[in-house]
Amino acid sequence: MGFIAMYATLASRDVDCCLIPESPFNLEGEGGLLEFIEKRLKEHGHLVIVLAEGAGQDLMSKSMESNTLKDASGNKLLKDVGFWLSQSIKDHFKKIQMVMNLKYIDPAYMIQAVPNNASDNVYCTLLAQSVVHGAMAGYTGYTSGLVNGRQTYIPY
Repeated sequence: MGFIAMYATLASRDVDCCLIPESPFNLEGEGGLLEFIEKRLKEHGHLVIVLAEGAGQDLMSKSMESNTLKDASGNKLLKDVGFWLSQSIKDHFKKIQMVMNLKYIDPAYMIQAVPNNASDNVYCTLLAQSVVHGAMAGYTGYTSGLVNGRQTYIPY
């Protein structure tokens, strides 16, 4: 789940903290996220956090009622951790009376709202065909992608 957030963070070089579900974190206490944010703001005056969709679900469950809803495929529905985390950060800074300005941007709708073009359609068709060919050949535990302009099977 956190691969896109992690690679976007590495590519950006402007991100101070990347939160992904594969790496649990604490919100409060020594070494917690709130302490890191305070320190970073005092030192640099700004901070950028990238938050993957599944990160912090356990922390949210502790402070909110448990979510047992599932989608049509039986997968557990994830709660909106971004809104919850931004509100938790605002509440913390209000409590310690430290002035800060938080901007929460959820790019999901921006990304999903961009219409695809002919190049996107061709590329997705190639990826899909490659995955089907690999599956029919008996391969498992891989994804399909372009490497040096060639369609390849990439092991997980």
